[in-house]
Amino acid sequence: MKKKKVIICVAVVVILWLGSGVLDFFRVKSFERPLFCIATETYDDGGSGHYVGLGYSVDIKGNFMPEEELPGVTEYSYYVLGIKMNSGIRD
Repeated sequence: MKKKKVIICVAVVVILWLGSGVLDFFRVKSFERPLFCIATETYDDGGSGHYVGLGYSVDIKGNFMPEEELPGVTEYSYYVLGIKMNSGIRD
């Protein structure tokens, strides 16, 4: 019985981890900032920089100052375990 509880707890943690990574991926792919990452390196524009999650990271560049005509993420690179998985540029 105790083994079953441990397996269920591990499965829940893995599902939450995968869910946060997938949600951040789709947000960044839609040119929005990630939710579950922590900014480790940022620039003075209010949002561009390197964001780190559990096993994944995101590099974003964008227009984050209030006076920008098209605010938000303009370019991203998404990495899983240090391997670049996807990138994009907003037109």
